Amino acid sequence: MYRKTVFFLWAALAWMTPAAIAGALGWKGIWGSGSAFFDYLIPIPVAGGVLHLPSFIGVSLILFTQPWTGRLGDHVRGLLLAGMLVGVAVLLDLDTLQLAATTDMAGGRFWQEQPVGLFIVTDCVIAQLFVRSLGGRWPEGTKQWAGSLIMALAIPVAYAAVSLKTDPRQQNPFVHVGEHGTGRRGDEVVFYYSKLPLGSQAFRQSASAVLERHDPRMNLNAEDIAIHFYDSLASAQARNSSGAKYTVCLYQDGTATTWNPGSVDCFSGHESFSERREKAFSMQDKALPHDVRSWLARRDACAGRKPLTAPAGKHMDNQEVRACDPAQTERAREELLKKFEGDGGVLAALR
Repeated sequence: MYRKTVFFLWAALAWMTPAAIAGALGWKGIWGSGSAFFDYLIPIPVAGGVLHLPSFIGVSLILFTQPWTGRLGDHVRGLLLAGMLVGVAVLLDLDTLQLAATTDMAGGRFWQEQPVGLFIVTDCVIAQLFVRSLGGRWPEGTKQWAGSLIMALAIPVAYAAVSLKTDPRQQNPFVHVGEHGTGRRGDEVVFYYSKLPLGSQAFRQSASAVLERHDPRMNLNAEDIAIHFYDSLASAQARNSSGAKYTVCLYQDGTATTWNPGSVDCFSGHESFSERREKAFSMQDKALPHDVRSWLARRDACAGRKPLTAPAGKHMDNQEVRACDPAQTERAREELLKKFEGDGGVLAALR
């Protein structure tokens, strides 16, 4: 009866504590909406509480098999401490910590909203409060204390090392810092820190994956893209284009990609499709309705353009592909002809 009472007390504390902490910190549920408090309380597959089950079951087994006999009983607290530190390591963004330790990284967020780490930490800490009441014990001598401390440190260190090694970001020679527009429609600037020597053969080979990621031919918003690379993470974080050590210019309209040492202006000498369309719009008869002028600008901007070809195995979708699709253009024209069937000026312009 006593152990049943202890179990219910343990279960209530262990199950509610991480949910309360996550709720107080403003964490969201695992699907990104709602409070984590209610989400973490529900142990079903569609809720965050299901992620608590492995830790809760594992720590419960450690607790309610107490007391352990022999030498193993000296290490129960060390095992729980090791578990807690593993949970802390799960909560930490180890890749960001490693960057902070090995580069000139300016600031950064080192903690993650990681429910599994929170569950492990709280379960192991709360379990320490119940060990004695279930017959468990502290290490009995110096040797036992040393063994427990070694265990408590070795397990989380090993976990952190394996976690870092298997983190795909560790294998990536580039750190994506962010991007922003330039104020001109269709132009975008992207910032990367490079772990490789800028301009080297290894850099150019590895950067192909970055260029593919930002391919403007697959982008509805960006048509001309400048990718700035830096050999300093702090400089990349500052997002100061003039400080770039290498620049790659990408263009949606098929203009060849350029690789340039230093900071280069990829935009002023190139006309994007959106700019061409805006220029065509400004040249239309201002007496015509706006939607008619837009269609005429679309027609004129597409005139003489060589159709864009998608890379093998990929679907291409961008502003030019949509605007210059012959079927869609003709459909839009037919709709305008019906809409303005009594307006001779519009009909003349559309024919």
